[in-house]
Amino acid sequence: MQEKCADRCPCPARGTLQEPELRPKPDARAETGARAARRKGRPRVRGAALLAFVLLAGCASPLPPPAQEEESREFSVLTYTTPGDATVLLPTLTVDTASSFVTSFIYDGLAVYDDQLSPHPALAESWQVADDRVYTFRIRKGVTFHDGAPLTAHDVRFTFLTIAHPDYQGARFGDFTAIRGWEELARAYAAADAAVAAGTLTAEEGRRRKLEAYEHFVRTGGLQVPDDYTFRVEAAYPFAPLFTRLTGYGIMPRHLLEPYMSDLLHSPYATAPVGTGAMRLVSWTKNERIVLERNPNWCCSLSGRPAQIDRLVIEIVPDQEAAVAALARGETDVADVPPEMADRFRSEVPDVNLYHYTTFAYTFLGYNLNHPVYGDVRVRRAITHALDREAMVAELLGGHGQVAHSHASPARWDYNPDVPVVPYDPAEAARLLEEAGWLPGPDGLRYKDGQPFVMRLAVNEESLLRRQAALFIQKALEPLGIRVEIERMDWDAFLAHISRGAKEPYLLGWSLGFDPDPHSIFHSRGGFHAITGLSDPEIDRLIEAGRSTTDQARRKEIYGRLQVALAERQVYTWLFAQDTVVGVNKRVRGVRHGSPRGLFWNWEEWTVEP
Repeated sequence: MQEKCADRCPCPARGTLQEPELRPKPDARAETGARAARRKGRPRVRGAALLAFVLLAGCASPLPPPAQEEESREFSVLTYTTPGDATVLLPTLTVDTASSFVTSFIYDGLAVYDDQLSPHPALAESWQVADDRVYTFRIRKGVTFHDGAPLTAHDVRFTFLTIAHPDYQGARFGDFTAIRGWEELARAYAAADAAVAAGTLTAEEGRRRKLEAYEHFVRTGGLQVPDDYTFRVEAAYPFAPLFTRLTGYGIMPRHLLEPYMSDLLHSPYATAPVGTGAMRLVSWTKNERIVLERNPNWCCSLSGRPAQIDRLVIEIVPDQEAAVAALARGETDVADVPPEMADRFRSEVPDVNLYHYTTFAYTFLGYNLNHPVYGDVRVRRAITHALDREAMVAELLGGHGQVAHSHASPARWDYNPDVPVVPYDPAEAARLLEEAGWLPGPDGLRYKDGQPFVMRLAVNEESLLRRQAALFIQKALEPLGIRVEIERMDWDAFLAHISRGAKEPYLLGWSLGFDPDPHSIFHSRGGFHAITGLSDPEIDRLIEAGRSTTDQARRKEIYGRLQVALAERQVYTWLFAQDTVVGVNKRVRGVRHGSPRGLFWNWEEWTVEP
């Protein structure tokens, strides 16, 4: 899940723009073999101690190229180490950074974006926009999927129809409500669900009504194919995010996926994808490694030149210490470096270049707004007042970041620097808790109606930074009379936990998209409503206003007000917007710089020396 173009765990590659996306997606359920053995019993180390570990740790063998290619010495392999495995490799279903990173190599979108977030032709060789409502894309001829089948405008339309289908299993349905007929489709689906819930329709009858509504939309809605190489989209009204929505999704093959329309998630192509992109999938060993190899027929690069890398090996290493150690030893080419280690790593690991840049991402303490404790805004504000977030940035990020105050990134155009700040103020935190009825007890804990204030804080096991943040929060809230019990979970268990209505607080991060529309996250009908739980008419109105005008100055004003409203309600306790530091072995040439598109934005220009 994540607000997506965005940062792809953590080095965004070219391709899909999904919005939103949880960040990062570390799914390390099955650390296997030697890696798991290395983790057992090893103490956690940070800063200087971690760097020492990096420089002294033992070696492991990278995946070799095929023998005949190794002998020719012309086969180029790039190894990228990341904490999280992918979950599904279909662009309209991906909700996590790890999956979207992989799909961005396998699929092409209608456009590709540069480091300044400007679109360039990809599968669409050109486009026109009329009256801010009608989008016409001329599809590039001669493009083939990895299986040799030609790509046409019918594949483009099919990709978006999968999102409109009543059996859609993703979280993007709300991204396209401005398309002519889509809102009527949504109302028909809601009416059928309501009738089934009321008992006036059987489940089978309700499904039939949904399918009838869908077929009507297919015939009459705003997704049109005038000819095999023209895709036209008509919006019911001007809708600012629509262009990035349409151009950002990887285009999927209709001829392979149409038979699985009712269950794409469990289709064979969810794990054995076929796209038109720069790379094709060779193998996927869950929780260990994904191997991609170059598509010689790729024609949609940003630079206009073919990719120089023949094989991309994505190594799944949930243990950040092990990943950094592999980078220092030269066993991987690209990996994240904890920000607090950046200065010493730069001076003591000379064979690695460090790229330090700002991305559209932040980390937050999330709440269940329907919970009897955390539904009280006074409690949420008290918790925020109790956290010295400046110290958090200094200690956990080594100063490579800044305190976050609302749903925005300082690097994105909609950022409002005047959002009211909830300062570090333990005395005000105590006052708010007492006002909310949480009074000190004889054991040092606060009590209300005889119940102690115990926060059960969920954190995904694979994120070292969030584990450290959880310990910081635990220590900070103890003097206030709140006992924090940290519950560490693997990624799948964590996602299931935060989607439940009975959840307690959790630590998470959003990686934000190019467009600031946060409908999926904060709107009462958003795709991630089960996680945020927010239902606020004013918030809904601001979101709808911001997406229904194409005037950027007007949108900036609306989103500035939205950021203020979210901060006033303390929907989250926003913690920090961390900078990204990525290490790249010096044998990799052609890397330019990081940007909001990440480091991989020009990856097709990279070369790897033997």
